[in-house]
Amino acid sequence: MAFFEDRDWDTVSEGASMQPLEFGPITMTTQVMDASGTRDLYPIHHDREFAKANGARDIFLNTMWYQGLLGRFVNEWGGPESFIRKLSFDMRATNCPGDLLTVRGTVTKKYEQEGQKLVDLDVRIDNQLGPDTVTARITLELV
Repeated sequence: MAFFEDRDWDTVSEGASMQPLEFGPITMTTQVMDASGTRDLYPIHHDREFAKANGARDIFLNTMWYQGLLGRFVNEWGGPESFIRKLSFDMRATNCPGDLLTVRGTVTKKYEQEGQKLVDLDVRIDNQLGPDTVTARITLELV
C-alpha cells in the first residue's frame, strides 16, 4: 500500500467531512521557523513585548504559515496528485504559543469544469479558545 493515495473523485460526495488534523501545541520553535522560513520579520511574530504592546495576547502565526497548513490539510486529503486551484481565507483570531489547532473541512460542492474534476471545500481552523480562528474556501482538483 502506498504511503499517500489519491482520493478518487467518483467516491467524494457533497457534505462529506474531511478527517480532522491536529497541530500543536504551537511552540516558540514553531514561531521562529514561521518568521524565518517566510522571511516575515515583523516583530509581532517574534517579540512578545511588542506583540502585547500592540494589543495581541502574544506573538502569533502569520499569513503564509496558514497558507502552508491549509495546503497541507487539503493535499493530504486529496492525495499527491491533487492540486489547489483556488484558496482564500480570513484570519479571525490569533494562534499563539501554547495553542492546539484543529483543522476541519467539509466538501461543499463537487463538479466538473473544463475537463477538471473539482471540489469546493469549507475549511476551518479552531483552537482551544474557540472555533473559526481561520476560515477558508478552497477549490481542489482531484484525479
